[in-house]
Amino acid sequence: MIRLLVIVPYPELFEKVCTALNSPKYSERLDVNVQLVTVDKIENVSLDGYDLVIGRGYTALSLSQKERIPVLPIPITSYDILRAIAECKKSFSPSPQKICCIGSNTDFYALSEIHSLLDTPIQVITNDNILSVEECIEQGIQNGCDAFIGGYTVLLTAQKKGIPSVVIKTGDEAIYQVLDEAIHIGEVAQARQIQNKIYRIIIQHSQDAILYVDRNHQIVLDNVLARTLARQDALIGKKLDQILPYLHESYKKALDTSQEIIGELHRFHERTYSITYTPLILKGSVDGVLIFCQDITRIQKLEANIRKTLSDKGLYAKYSFEDILHQSNIMEQTIQKARSFASTPSNIMLLGESGTGKELFAQSIHNHSVRRDGPFVAINCAALPENLLESELFGYVQGAFTGANKGGKTGLFELAHGGTLFLDEVSEISLNVQTKLLRVLQEREVRKIGDDNVISIDVRIICATNKNLKKLVEEGRFRQDLLYRLDVLRVFLPPLRQREQDILLLFNHMMKTYYLRLGQPAPELTREAQKLLLKNPFPGNVRELRNIVERVCVLHPDSTSITFEELEQALFPEDIDLDTPNPAQSVISTSKAVSDISEDTEYLKIQETLQRCGGNQSRAAKELGIDRSTLWRKLKKYQKL
Repeated sequence: MIRLLVIVPYPELFEKVCTALNSPKYSERLDVNVQLVTVDKIENVSLDGYDLVIGRGYTALSLSQKERIPVLPIPITSYDILRAIAECKKSFSPSPQKICCIGSNTDFYALSEIHSLLDTPIQVITNDNILSVEECIEQGIQNGCDAFIGGYTVLLTAQKKGIPSVVIKTGDEAIYQVLDEAIHIGEVAQARQIQNKIYRIIIQHSQDAILYVDRNHQIVLDNVLARTLARQDALIGKKLDQILPYLHESYKKALDTSQEIIGELHRFHERTYSITYTPLILKGSVDGVLIFCQDITRIQKLEANIRKTLSDKGLYAKYSFEDILHQSNIMEQTIQKARSFASTPSNIMLLGESGTGKELFAQSIHNHSVRRDGPFVAINCAALPENLLESELFGYVQGAFTGANKGGKTGLFELAHGGTLFLDEVSEISLNVQTKLLRVLQEREVRKIGDDNVISIDVRIICATNKNLKKLVEEGRFRQDLLYRLDVLRVFLPPLRQREQDILLLFNHMMKTYYLRLGQPAPELTREAQKLLLKNPFPGNVRELRNIVERVCVLHPDSTSITFEELEQALFPEDIDLDTPNPAQSVISTSKAVSDISEDTEYLKIQETLQRCGGNQSRAAKELGIDRSTLWRKLKKYQKL
């Protein structure tokens, strides 16, 4: 709605305006206040809260001189003047011999074109000073005028002197005309106000520092960040070379050449900014220069967000330390160590057997670090051949090699910028890729395959392996200098057999989760079944335990207790049994095969070998010279005793 104030000088016009405003055309678009005020009392009218003011004659002239809000005058048409002249000739006897028209310079412009058509002499006296109306009347009398027409002020002044006078009344067409114009002007003004407000909001809430400097080197526009950059409370009206002298030379160059300068780097208050100078050209000449100062740190964060959207896998960590189910002291100590390491920026090496939860720890470390809001990117280095692993890690440009994707590929190092890159099975990386990986870690820069440019990165590396990397270094299969870069902080994840307190806890939790999906209560283990479960060495650790749980749940569909026999069937499923040792298996020459050992010492020999092999049944069976299924059968036999 357009807020409109209409000031009229006489009651008849007041009624006409109110009648016109009853039309839906105006009532639905205008919020109007109509006031009956003569020009001598116009100073008492408050204009606050209005978009536009309408007045007539000297009233409009007086309001426009205040220059506070737009004033729209009610026009005086030729028909209005003719009606007033006709009324003047009919209303007085004897009929006036000469009529004087008094008003502002614009009121009687149209009268000059019809002056010759009138049978009564007309004199026009114009004056834009309301205080001289009485002088105009005296001048008309001296010139032989015996009647006057004009605005309401002319009428009142002439009547005081006893001189015949008629007010020029506003016709309906003039009222509708001025109301239509008020709607048009009001809507344009509101659109400009909205546009200006949008511009102010954009400028003030921009993430860039913005300045507009005119051709006189004076700052005429700024925002909060610009004032912060200059460390000044106010910049408008000041000279650029006095506030930010570092920008003055490039500003002057843009001003003189009319050419935009993009991406100029400057260092302010220990932060780097990218500066752009854009000349503003009006009517063929440069009026001034817009200066945009972008914080490079913010740009890098935006780039990180863009990189996140380029891939939909491995870019976030969903686990934290609170998700690691345990009650054993050794696991609690491991978690506390990893938690303390997470708060540092150093690279971390996770050591542990397969299935001990290395990625779970990697995600937890990321979510507990200052990089928690950055991406978490994971890759299994053993899952890809050398050439594919290299392109995954470093990326490539379009046309880098045959079969390369159109548009190239963003590498995992780029995707992990500002976050964490988890390299699982790092021991499987080839020496060639190790060399390139070492350079990335040293220079903090990555070069895509087929590209000449380097990209700065900020990535924390977490590695995981189930092999002895120092032994691989001795064998020449792993670079020692790379090991020093990766193995800064080390976390050893204990195998499940060293976490006896956690075995039943994890087993019951996994079983409840499985039966929850079926909508059934989870069964319990009998005491004998619990003992059997705790005796198992779990060479596959938690991953093997999960498989056993699923196997038990499938074999035991109801909610009755799980027996020793059912658990034994899940632990030791049937397998091909080879009666003779595999010729390809090496047998330790200094010891007899298990089949040659007396039954009294066989179990002890098996336990010693399993302990020496870290619970790995395949390695133990190979060392004992028997098949793994034979080893399982023997373990079953002794566990029943």
